[in-house]
Amino acid sequence: MSWDDKFSKDAKSIRASEIRELLKILEDPGILSFAGGIPDPALFPMEQVKKIRMDIERQPDLDRQAMQYSQTEGYAPLRQWVADRHTTTETTLESGNILITNGAQQSLTLLATIFLEAGTPIAVADPTYLGALQVFGTRRPEYLRVETDENGVRLDRLEEAFKAGAKVFYTIPDFQNPGGMTIPEDRRRRIVELAHQYDVVILEDAAYRALYYDGPPPPSLFELEGQFLGEGQWQKAGLVIQLGTASKTLMPALRVGWTIAPKPILEKMVLLKQANDLHTSTLNQMIANGLFQKDFDEHTQRLRSVYQERKDAMLEALRQHLPNSVRFSTPTGGMFVWVQLPEGMNARRLLEKALDEEKIAFVPGEAFFAGSGGENTLRLSFSTCSPDVIRDGMQRLSALIQRECVEKVA
Repeated sequence: MSWDDKFSKDAKSIRASEIRELLKILEDPGILSFAGGIPDPALFPMEQVKKIRMDIERQPDLDRQAMQYSQTEGYAPLRQWVADRHTTTETTLESGNILITNGAQQSLTLLATIFLEAGTPIAVADPTYLGALQVFGTRRPEYLRVETDENGVRLDRLEEAFKAGAKVFYTIPDFQNPGGMTIPEDRRRRIVELAHQYDVVILEDAAYRALYYDGPPPPSLFELEGQFLGEGQWQKAGLVIQLGTASKTLMPALRVGWTIAPKPILEKMVLLKQANDLHTSTLNQMIANGLFQKDFDEHTQRLRSVYQERKDAMLEALRQHLPNSVRFSTPTGGMFVWVQLPEGMNARRLLEKALDEEKIAFVPGEAFFAGSGGENTLRLSFSTCSPDVIRDGMQRLSALIQRECVEKVA
């Protein structure tokens, strides 16, 4: 019997995540990994979590509430914190504009269900976040791929996608995963204008926004849309839906994310989430709320300090050791450096040699494209290794790339 014959078209469209499969290999302690885009567990606020948990346990009613079913929309104090944190001069958010989800990944899943079906045109950057492509792929949309440069999506290519009928545009404006680029403010303003000209919903993924190193990123698309529409108009005419997460700043295992959207969108998302998993863990939401309410800005400043040192170490080593024929991004935040190898060099084959000869791992870039392309690109993450380890790893990887360049020419 073939189970494939019994699967739905949506189920057949699901593909394994190359990063998740790669992470299985990296359980080998002998592998030096620059692959996973994950926070450093040594920076998790473990002591604060223990204190919050003890405070909850000392209050029997609150302790029981933490273990009980709760409302689908999310823990009320946490929703209010998100609303207050993201309220702007032009746009006042209410808790009714906030849905707490099981990470931003669930936000993507719910939004994809609402907006996409087989054949729906969706504009995505080339490259873009692999996890988003996985989610969107289950809906079998038509991808309208938008070329990028060092400043993110090219406006001329984006307008072409909008003219071609895109209904949705997914973007990570700040320190993009995987490309590391940040969209400048003037380009962001034009993106908002184009979205309203062509009536395109924007899904703004703000997962890395707090992890800036050389200075805060430009105003978000959500903020700029408020300015574009005028005071109080986003609730009526907003097209920007913003996704946030605690995974990159607090800890991934909390599985706490959120969506900021006009209420009609939130109402649909709540119904879908009820059918999906009822609600996000009450205890985890309480812990996240406690961490956000106390010393969160100090905690993120520590993250920025540590990660900036690691980012600088990686860029310095790449500048020093990589062949001139290899190009790489210079991110001002986030967790990633994007590398472009010479034409004809294959990053997947390079990974096989890196694992075998140098015990080094990275992610081949082609997985981040919504179709063919990117075979000569790769993503490096600097978030989990010390500067000395990064320098050593980049020197060894660069030497391997140099050898491959020589062999290719020969």
